[in-house]
Amino acid sequence: MKMPLTHDKENRKCNLLDVIFNIIDSRETRQELSRNNMKPINTTLIYVKVALIAMFYNMDKFYIVNELNNSDKLRKDFGFESKLNYFQIAEVFSRFDDAQVLEFVLKLSNKQFKNDKHGIKKIIIDSTDIQFNINLKKDYKTKEKLEERRYKIGFSTKKGSFIGGKLTIAMDYDTCQPLTMLFHPGAVSDINIYEKILKDLKRRRILRNKDRIYADKGYLSYDNYYLGLIKYKIVPLIYPKKNIKKERIMNHFNYPLEVFNGKKKLIELYKSLVTNFSKSFNNKKIFKYIRSKIEDFNKFFKNGVGYEKVPSYTYKSVKKTTYLSVLLATLIASHLKPNKKLLQQLSEI
Repeated sequence: MKMPLTHDKENRKCNLLDVIFNIIDSRETRQELSRNNMKPINTTLIYVKVALIAMFYNMDKFYIVNELNNSDKLRKDFGFESKLNYFQIAEVFSRFDDAQVLEFVLKLSNKQFKNDKHGIKKIIIDSTDIQFNINLKKDYKTKEKLEERRYKIGFSTKKGSFIGGKLTIAMDYDTCQPLTMLFHPGAVSDINIYEKILKDLKRRRILRNKDRIYADKGYLSYDNYYLGLIKYKIVPLIYPKKNIKKERIMNHFNYPLEVFNGKKKLIELYKSLVTNFSKSFNNKKIFKYIRSKIEDFNKFFKNGVGYEKVPSYTYKSVKKTTYLSVLLATLIASHLKPNKKLLQQLSEI
């Protein structure tokens, strides 16, 4: 038997959802929906709110709509003016592609944080498995069936094979703000994702010279150290394996011709990058401490307020649902401004 949907104004958890809905109902949210051509705006807002309620209380969206339709008080508490037609709002949201939803989520998230235009940013990159709610052991799929439905097999050392993909997030260490996200169906090597995420950060004018990029050893390759430092002019702090020596990495840094032509500012920049990289390379405690923050955030948006297995069965739908899960976790983080300990507690709720 399913638990009834309730909204107790004296409950701190319910109050948190009220704060989030104040943001969702705001003028700036409507502006972002309009900029991304997600219209009609009112219907889209209703779907987003229903989806966030479903994630927040770990319930089915259709069930949420039924509960709201059966209670005038619930509709009033959640800010709905009339009864809802689930199929109508779901059909409207299905028209949008995942890129539109991603841009909406990132732009709305950005408005919740005061961006410091100066200073060096600490950015953490991490990938996490996104699984369809399909059990391959119970519901075996032939290779032909997988190809017919365009499903791809991902793999996790903890969970084995699954249908789904991989979400890569670049997050600001100080604020927990997602700066960009990339989704790849199936099993994709983190090594190949590293430059793609740097390129996207650069395209969005987020990545600046001397920024520090933290990543785990899954992203490790000599080429990625080179790309980070020489091409993107950042400090590429990829957690090293035991057999990786700093000297061997430094030997792969072939500087561009401009350096040898005596451009003073460029020479000083590369000297600074190499010095910072060299000083930080062996500080594994700091590596682990900083990287653990995005791991807790990923657990939070998947298990705390999202879905460990997404109840969607197309990649387009899975991506959109996942982006909304990240939005919910981000709005909570922007309100609570959690330190590492609180974020860890949130990831375990």
